[in-house]
Amino acid sequence: MEALVYTFLLVGTLGVIFFAIFFREPPRIVKVRNCTYKAINFNY
Repeated sequence: MEALVYTFLLVGTLGVIFFAIFFREPPRIVKVRNCTYKAINFNY
């Protein structure tokens, strides 16, 4: 009976980790060239 509980906890934990990794919001990629271009235009 304990094996069932431990198996359920293990599968649940791995499932949460899987969904957290694969269904997260995609990170916003900041373009370095665009940022430096805006900074140079702002300075002049």
